[in-house]
Amino acid sequence: MTVAILARGQNTALPAAASYSVVVSHAAGPEVDLVAFLLDEAGRAPGDEAMVFYNQPDGAGARWSPPETTGGVTRHRLDVTPGGWAGTTARVRIGLTVAGGTFAAVPQLHAALHGPGGELYTLDLGTPDVQDALIVGDVYRHRDTIKVRCVGDGFTDGLRGLITDVGLTVEDEAPAPQPSPVVTLTKAQQISLAKPATGASSVDLRKYAVAVSLVKSGLDARTFRVVLAIDCSGSTKKLFRSGVMQRSLERMVVIADLLDDNGEMEVWFFGDFPVRSAPVRVATAPDYLERQAADKKRAEGGNFEPRVMKEILDWTAAEPSPHPTLVLFWSDGGVHAEKQITELLVRSSNRPVYWMFLGLGVADYGVLARLDNVRGGLVDSAGFLPIDDIDLLSDDDLYGQIFGTFVSRWHSAAAAAGILTP
Repeated sequence: MTVAILARGQNTALPAAASYSVVVSHAAGPEVDLVAFLLDEAGRAPGDEAMVFYNQPDGAGARWSPPETTGGVTRHRLDVTPGGWAGTTARVRIGLTVAGGTFAAVPQLHAALHGPGGELYTLDLGTPDVQDALIVGDVYRHRDTIKVRCVGDGFTDGLRGLITDVGLTVEDEAPAPQPSPVVTLTKAQQISLAKPATGASSVDLRKYAVAVSLVKSGLDARTFRVVLAIDCSGSTKKLFRSGVMQRSLERMVVIADLLDDNGEMEVWFFGDFPVRSAPVRVATAPDYLERQAADKKRAEGGNFEPRVMKEILDWTAAEPSPHPTLVLFWSDGGVHAEKQITELLVRSSNRPVYWMFLGLGVADYGVLARLDNVRGGLVDSAGFLPIDDIDLLSDDDLYGQIFGTFVSRWHSAAAAAGILTP
């Protein structure tokens, strides 16, 4: 029987069952330990009792079993029983650590999710090298469904990384040495421009790439309100199903973390009509589209960008801010309301709002591809970047083009025109 493979970041619903098992195997090598955490909706552990491992093998709805070695292969097992979850528990996170080395030295590492009938899914952990701790994945409740997500991301500080990632603390025997002074951003929420260590999380690497782009573009001292508009027209269904939209959102929310006045990104879904959804931040980005599926469904339909653009403009007027607004606008094309879009851009060009249109899906982008030809406004307040396949575009290129090619030019022109206050 062929077993489906979940790539890193992918999730899927599980068939109904009383319990499931996550099984990790590997050949002879460094000592590996499996650990799990009982987490709430926000991905946080309420206390030390939420950790399930060799010294505390039984948790509410999760049980750790001692590893078994047969024929040179060691197997680690964690049984997950969603019906036994107590209190605020909404998910179980499964992690691994390796002693005295990194996962590059662990041969034939394999992780799988099992049901009563055997292996259901292989969880692709990639080819970890310098990491000495890995998040295998999460088993979690989404509405009335139990799902599994493959994570496959890691840390270079061992168990500490896994523990602090879920909000727990580690007591140090001695104070950690202080890092050397580094150049930092000058906005209120600063981030170091010291390059992250090898094996750093994808979020830290993206923060670094955004920080570098902001400094290079002269925007490091600036603050924006960051908005995300997500195309929900019928043709985007494949982008949602494949996880492209979720991965795209995770690339954008890091911008808000560094640039936004409160670290949050406002979100609108749109099709024929717009639907404003809950704001998102880095901590709530995983599974965001799943959690807001009802809002997305309300917005599904055709393609009429002017309505959502007008609603966002009305919001900036109703809730004024001393900071300009950056709208990150995802579209897979099929944009036909050229006259209305052009008129909106011209009429609003004297306002502190920049429209960064981003194309996904290798499509006919219509008027978006002709934004450079829009004339009549006080300043050019829109740009278009045809990304097509976001998984093929590096963080450096993505953020570098957004800020270096587009936003910085508008910011300079808008300041010169008196649209922005110094």
